[in-house]
Amino acid sequence: MSGSTIKAGFFVLSGIVLASFVTVVLAKTDFFQKRIPYTIRFTVSEGVSGLAPGSAVKIGGVQRGAVSAVTPQVGVDGAFKDIYVDIEIDDSVKLFPGAKVVRIMPLLGENSTLNFVSIGSGDEPLAAGTVIDAANSVGVIAAMLGADNAAKAGTIIDDAVTFANWLASLPREYQERIVPMLDNAGATVQELRTDYGTWRTKVDGTLTSAQAAAGDAASSMKGLDELLVRNAPRIDSALTDIAAGASDARASLADLRAKTVPLMNDALTNANAAISSFEKSVQLAHSFLLENLPGISLSLDNVRTATAQLKLAAMEVRRSPWKIMYQPGTEEVAHENLYEAARSFAIAASDLRAAGDSLRLVLTNDPALFERDPAFRDAVQKMVLDAMQRYESAQQQLNSVLMGPAPAGETKGN
Repeated sequence: MSGSTIKAGFFVLSGIVLASFVTVVLAKTDFFQKRIPYTIRFTVSEGVSGLAPGSAVKIGGVQRGAVSAVTPQVGVDGAFKDIYVDIEIDDSVKLFPGAKVVRIMPLLGENSTLNFVSIGSGDEPLAAGTVIDAANSVGVIAAMLGADNAAKAGTIIDDAVTFANWLASLPREYQERIVPMLDNAGATVQELRTDYGTWRTKVDGTLTSAQAAAGDAASSMKGLDELLVRNAPRIDSALTDIAAGASDARASLADLRAKTVPLMNDALTNANAAISSFEKSVQLAHSFLLENLPGISLSLDNVRTATAQLKLAAMEVRRSPWKIMYQPGTEEVAHENLYEAARSFAIAASDLRAAGDSLRLVLTNDPALFERDPAFRDAVQKMVLDAMQRYESAQQQLNSVLMGPAPAGETKGN
């Protein structure tokens, strides 16, 4: 290899290195700086005019990254949907949810830039590769007004377009709506002019009738005034009587309210107290009858039995009066003691049966009476216990007579 060839190769290599250095310096690119990729999504109507790989990406106007790729998105039906712009930003810059980016076109030239007018907010930054929707911008006007006013500029342009469309529709609206309204107004005026003669005759007749009616009304009012003047004394007397009657009615109502109503209240109060007292008396009588009904029945039976015994005694005395002076012996006394013990036992058994019937009757007719009336419960309990005690005493007396020694001169068998 000759020396000239080596020199030429060295010159070319030096030129390439120098050009790369100049490019890096002018682009202010640091190959050793770590970067985070993101994707910016543009609509077809918005477009990505002026954006290409290497276009600057700025944060608030300060370049902090560059565009790495521009990729159209085509759907399965072949429709051109969105445009993805891949960018890389220094890892020292953190983007958060709600970050806002707009495309800025220069006043001169075709090279656009992406500028983040807001990095968003939140606790966690966006992950690498997150897709961010680009904010709507209006190209050169956004560059003139500033990135912060890009959305406002778009709204202004949309309003201007709407206003222009409205101005364009005015001639058509005039022909379709205003002209027919004017024609209708002219036809209406012509009809009014034609019908005026007929209306005037009818209106004159109506006014004449109204005037005549007003005259009749005036006459009627005059007659009414005369009638009132003639009957004024009677009307005054009637009003005086009505006032007096109203005063008497008020006095009567006041007297009724002051005297009669309190008496009625007292009477009702006393009647209520009497009814309550009568109710208590009825309850007491009911309880007493319920408690002593078996005893009353037994007493009536005893009276009937005693009456029968007295009748038999009288018959016996009348038939054998000598028995009154008869002196009983030992056998008669023993028989009399046995009879007395048996009679006492029969009476005690009857009392015990009456107590049991009373208890059964109360439990059958009014079982809740024991819970409501403790005094009644104690009385029934005492009655049953006394009847049982009398029954036991009569039983012991009968046993003592039956088991006692036989009278002198008689055997136990007798």
